[in-house]
Amino acid sequence: MTHSQTVQSNRKGSALTQEEIAGLLNVSQSTVSRLELEGSSPTLELALGLQVIFGVQPRVLFSTLYAEIEDAVMRRAAVLDKKLRHMNDLVSEKKKRHLASMSKRALVTGRGA
Repeated sequence: MTHSQTVQSNRKGSALTQEEIAGLLNVSQSTVSRLELEGSSPTLELALGLQVIFGVQPRVLFSTLYAEIEDAVMRRAAVLDKKLRHMNDLVSEKKKRHLASMSKRALVTGRGA
C-alpha cells in the first residue's frame, strides 16, 4: 500500500475530511489532497502531525519513503564503516559501534546490510 493510500485510509477510518485534517495540521486542503492523491513527500511537520492525529508512526504511514531513506543512509554508513575499518583510536571505535548499532536496527526492520 502506498503512503497516499495509507494516509487516505487512516483519514477515512477516522471519519475526518481532508479539510478537517488540513485544519488540524494548519495546512491547506490542497496539501492534504496532494499527499493522498499524488503521494507527495511529507514535510517532517506534516508527518509528525499525522502521527498525532492517527497514532501511527511516520515509518508506518510512509513505509516506502522510510525504506528508501533508510536504504540510502545505510549505504552511506557502509562506506563510512569501510573508511573506519583500519582505525583503532577511541573515537573511531565509538563510531564503529554506533554504525553497528544502526545496522542491527535496520536488520530488525527487514532492511540493511
